[in-house]
Amino acid sequence: MQKIKTAFILLLCACMLSGCGASRGAMAENRTVEIYYIDSDMLRLIPIETPIKKMSAQKSAEWVVNKLIEGSDSNKKIRRLIPNEKNCITVKVEHETAVVDLSESMINAPFEGRDLEVLAVYQIVNSVTSVEGISTVKFTINGEQKEDFKGFLNMRETFIPDYML
Repeated sequence: MQKIKTAFILLLCACMLSGCGASRGAMAENRTVEIYYIDSDMLRLIPIETPIKKMSAQKSAEWVVNKLIEGSDSNKKIRRLIPNEKNCITVKVEHETAVVDLSESMINAPFEGRDLEVLAVYQIVNSVTSVEGISTVKFTINGEQKEDFKGFLNMRETFIPDYML
């Protein structure tokens, strides 16, 4: 009986190490990123772990930005600050920094106040930096570096994620 238990444990360990028949290539093809949405009370960010295919940091960042624009309107626990408008946000990855360009429709998005501006900016920063190979974010507005976004945050800074929001 002891030999059977030992054999079963060894077989179980071998199965776990090998992925139990799952293709190692298939496992390496997928990753996860966290897309940050704003809660329905508009007080904090909610990370949603989302699977993504393995691709370059540039393509992954574009995919993440498109997910933010697409939003999750069917989820009652989430509110939208980013307009559902194609290309209202674009991104270009340079080394480990994502340069995010906000369009006029983002500037004119119907939200006011410092807290909502912080949530909108960090929704983008935290989501984009969840991509492997991106650690910081810089912003441009309509292709130019501007002092502020909606009057509160200094947009000339380089942003790092803030997971406390």
